[in-house]
Amino acid sequence: MVTNSIQYNKRMVVFLDILGFERIVDKSRNDAEIVRKLANILMGSKQIALAVLKTKLTVLQVDPTQYVYRAFSDTSVISGPYMSHDDLIFLSMWVMYYQYSLFKLEQSFLRGAIVYGDIYHNEDVIFGPAVTDAYHLERDAAKARWPRVLIDKSLLDQVTGAELTRDLFECFRRGDDKVVYCDYLREFFHVMMPGTLEETTGKREQYFGDPIQLFRDHKSAILTQIRNTLEEERDDSKRKEIIGKYLELSKYHNTTIDILCQAIDDLLATADAIGEIFDDVLKSALHKDAGMEYIPRYNAEDHPEQADILNILGTAARGILQKHKDAPSLEAVFNDLRIEAPKELARLEQSLGKFRIDLNSIMINL
Repeated sequence: MVTNSIQYNKRMVVFLDILGFERIVDKSRNDAEIVRKLANILMGSKQIALAVLKTKLTVLQVDPTQYVYRAFSDTSVISGPYMSHDDLIFLSMWVMYYQYSLFKLEQSFLRGAIVYGDIYHNEDVIFGPAVTDAYHLERDAAKARWPRVLIDKSLLDQVTGAELTRDLFECFRRGDDKVVYCDYLREFFHVMMPGTLEETTGKREQYFGDPIQLFRDHKSAILTQIRNTLEEERDDSKRKEIIGKYLELSKYHNTTIDILCQAIDDLLATADAIGEIFDDVLKSALHKDAGMEYIPRYNAEDHPEQADILNILGTAARGILQKHKDAPSLEAVFNDLRIEAPKELARLEQSLGKFRIDLNSIMINL
């Protein structure tokens, strides 16, 4: 029954599309294994959402009951309120978990858009200008260009400059084309970094993997999609168009590695930086134990541009600390850190470099 109470509300709206889904469906006609894969892709998003709830709601002021999710075939739509930038962080993380799960488990990719506008969305019905806007932005080949989830200006206008610079720094990236999108590789690299250190304690969070494995899986998924396109797509112009998108995705992959390696280079090139950061951490720990306040020089909360450096160095430090559990004092531990951290950082940079994608080999197939 239609009631007079139905009206539009201002909400964030996500429109997502799984690329290559039609080809998978077509091949599933006579293959039960592909049917299983399709079901896992579609149902997997719900599990991803639950993972977001478990890991993020302890720090985000978000009401998950206000979010509505629906999937049909290769299309997913999520909507939620914008009460503060915590809601945008939560929704972005939901989307990025979806992206991560798809390329890791199914070697597939998402394209989509997040907007803010008028929508009516309940358990049965979804419609409104915001849905149309999100759909058209996701379909805008000039802006989408490659498999990524765009953040529309209508939503960015709700966020203050300080919030975007500080709290959302690792979630989004502004491309050379000035388009803002979910930066899932960098986000998950930092999420995974601390997790790898807990391997030795047996307390590693099971959902996440090794940060180096992240780039290995991402590279493998891209090359798989290119190989499938070359084998299955007979239309020359369409084949070039699809491979061109994965060429752009490969550039995002390599650029992320470059950003992280540059952070390592900055640390290794500045002899005093590593020692200064460890001194900061040591002083913070000593002041905290004494019940005193200390404002560190290196602080990702106040200086988001330092986030890469601090996360990477923090990871190296924790790894080294595992080997120095019985050190006589904090000062002794930090002295060892200054000596051994550069070696750990160099090994990390070398590992990252191994998973760059050879763009020339892709371009040969265009």
